[in-house]
Amino acid sequence: MSSPPSGPNDNWQPQSGDYKSAPTYGKPPRKNRAGLIIVLIVVLVLVAIGAVGVLAYRLVSDYRTTDREPGSAATSPRAAAGNPKPTAAKPTTARPTAVRPTTARPSVAGKGVAGASALARRFVTQLNANNSKGAAAFACDGSEQLIPLLMRTLVGPPTKLTTGTPAGQPPTFVIPLSGTSKGAAVTGVLVINQRDPAPLCVQAFQITTTR
Repeated sequence: MSSPPSGPNDNWQPQSGDYKSAPTYGKPPRKNRAGLIIVLIVVLVLVAIGAVGVLAYRLVSDYRTTDREPGSAATSPRAAAGNPKPTAAKPTTARPTAVRPTTARPSVAGKGVAGASALARRFVTQLNANNSKGAAAFACDGSEQLIPLLMRTLVGPPTKLTTGTPAGQPPTFVIPLSGTSKGAAVTGVLVINQRDPAPLCVQAFQITTTR
């Protein structure tokens, strides 16, 4: 640190490097730049907020003016309710009715137990051949989709089924099934219906693996 001269000296000033925390004598104080930057940022934010507010106000004013003008595209809900526009009647078009195709069932000679036995043998022939379309031709009304579904689920080559003695009486006959399917021994039943004047038909069948 420097020391004043021994004699009186009115022009003596302390060196600036010795007192960094205090402003130097004879010079203006240093400006606080951080404070100025903060004030400038606040002013810019206020200006931006004001500009957004003015723009929003103008948009709302323009929308209200357009809504009130007669003949404009936009109409208020009250005007629309008070003056309903006539609605043009839509022309009705008659839809064509889908005609369900009828599948002719193969004829089976005889009725009763004899006819049920003959139908069962012909149906089992289709099962052994894994012919779902041919088996569905013997199905009753409403079972045309059921028979192929049962075949995909229960029957698989190699299949060799035989029929037993029918049991029951009109309109329902139950015929036992036995043999092999998917290479395993199986047993099951075949349900045949007879409702006059409709011919004999297959209602459903079921087979299960025997142990």
